[in-house]
Amino acid sequence: MSAQPEHGSGAMPLPEIRTVDDLRSALSRYGFPGDRERFEEELAAALGAAPTNDFEGAAALVRAYRHRILIRNSPEIMAALEDAHGGGGRT
Repeated sequence: MSAQPEHGSGAMPLPEIRTVDDLRSALSRYGFPGDRERFEEELAAALGAAPTNDFEGAAALVRAYRHRILIRNSPEIMAALEDAHGGGGRT
């Protein structure tokens, strides 16, 4: 059995995100806990509130959640988040 890399020691391969369905899959697999559920709730609200000829709010939401996947796959950003979250008592 080969050794597995430690959590956070390397970037996960970036998924292709070309469609909303791609984003849904990426959120389920690569997102932060609860991202997929929050995305679905926020997307439904954005679509429900949008005029039929202007989906900019929904598009902005899709871009924001796509960005979360990119953040989640950045070793540098994740290391900074871990340091900020758990580094309060370090010297």
